[in-house]
Parts: sequence; C-alpha cells; structure tokens
Amino acid sequence: MDYGIDFSNNGKKRKKKIIFVVIFTILVIMFVAFFFRNSNNKVVSNIATIVSKPINIICSGISGIKGKGSSDVQELRVKNEELQKENEELKMKVLESQRILDENITLKEMLNIQKEYQHYDIVMGNIIYREHDNWTQTFTINVGTNDGIKLDQTVVHEEGLVGYISNVTETTSVVTTILDSSSSVSVNISTINEPAVVNGDLELKAQNRLKLTYIPLDTEIAISDMLYTSGIGVMYPSSIPVGKIVEIVNSKNDVNRYALVEPCVNINKISEVAVIVN
Repeated sequence: MDYGIDFSNNGKKRKKKIIFVVIFTILVIMFVAFFFRNSNNKVVSNIATIVSKPINIICSGISGIKGKGSSDVQELRVKNEELQKENEELKMKVLESQRILDENITLKEMLNIQKEYQHYDIVMGNIIYREHDNWTQTFTINVGTNDGIKLDQTVVHEEGLVGYISNVTETTSVVTTILDSSSSVSVNISTINEPAVVNGDLELKAQNRLKLTYIPLDTEIAISDMLYTSGIGVMYPSSIPVGKIVEIVNSKNDVNRYALVEPCVNINKISEVAVIVN
C-alpha cells in the first residue's frame, strides 16, 4: 500500500489559491479606484481613473448594447404600427372600389333594362330577399303599391322574362319566377312560329331548366330554337324572350314529346329587375 504524499496535487491547489487571491485583489483595487475617480485629490483621482478604465469600458459596452437593442425594438414597433395602418387603409380602398364597381354594374343593368323596354312603362326594383326552399322559386323586391305595382304584372330583365307579381304590399312585392312549378307561359317557337307552353318543373328548377310541352304533333323543332311570349292571355305581353331549346325528348308525332329549355335570364344570379306597369 502506498502512503506517499502527492505533492503535485498540493501544488496545483496552491496555484489556484494564488490566482484567485490575485484576481480578487485586482478586482477590489479596480472597484475601489472606480469609486474614488472623482476624488478631490488630483493624484488619487488620476490613479483611480486609470485603474477604473476597464470597468468604464465594460459598463459603456453593456449600456450601448442595451440602448441599441431597446432602440431597435422601438423602431420595429413603430414600423409595424405603420404597416398595420397602411394595411387598413388599403382594405378600405379595396372595399370602396368594390362598392363603386357594384354600383356601376347595377346602374349599367338598370340602363340596359330601361333601353330594352323603352316602349313600356316600367318600375325598377332591387331583389332584397330570395325564398330558399325545395318547392317554390320566388324572390322579393323593394317596390310595391306605392310605386304603382299590382298583382300579375310582368317582371323582366335585360335578357328576357323573369316572372310575375304574385303578392304585393305598399313597399315590397313577391315575384314568382318562370322556374316555379306553378308557372306556365304561352310561347311561340321562333323558327316555325308555332305555339307551345313552357312550364316550371320541380325537378328541373335546380338545374335552371324549364319544360316545353303541348308541342303540335307535326311540328319540327330543333336545338337552339328560341321561345318568345305569345301574348295569349292577360299576364305577359308578346315577343319577350323566354328561353331556348337545349334538349328534345321523344320524337316527332309522339304525343308525349317535350323539350328542355334554358331560360334567357339566369334568375339565380340577377339583382335588378323591372316591372311592366302599363
């Protein structure tokens, strides 16, 4: 068993103590000098200033880093606020531009409708509510008896027939469209000037389609034939576009023959209509 003393280990510990004492002493001297740098004694003040210079440099560096960091954060905060403000202003400009565009489109629609039906007395109306159920195809407009609107008056759009007034109050009216299953319109087939009837259909209205029935047995019809109101009856004036044939079911001389019709007006997309009041 080795009972010898490890002098090398003791030497290392002694060196560490000496280094610690030296560093501690230097730090004490520097901090004492730092506090006496403003002494009235010029010699003491000069010595203290020289000795405390490293502390001043360290403190200045820390203060500079802190000040710069704080300044950068404040600058970023200001820029972020400016960007948010600019973003809000751009949003408002976009909304205003869209509003002006919508107003221009509406005004253009109204002018086109007035031009198309200039030979009639009409009252313009905006759609304010659409019925959302599986049975009817109606909507409400913002004009009523105060504007000269009455039951069964014809409702049109720039492209053609929309429907008729089925209910009316002083300020609003309900329009039953030609897509409604209760609707029936007497029409003429343009190419042959033959009469037939266009009906709304419960199963077809979701497809924006009508059914053409009562087609004369010996009548030749074709895809893209146009249909116009015949003027028969008291509800619809003559020669208003209704739709065009897009499909023929069954053949000529078939008593059950009918055709599918695409309305001239995409009723689910319009926002402005006119009521013929004369």
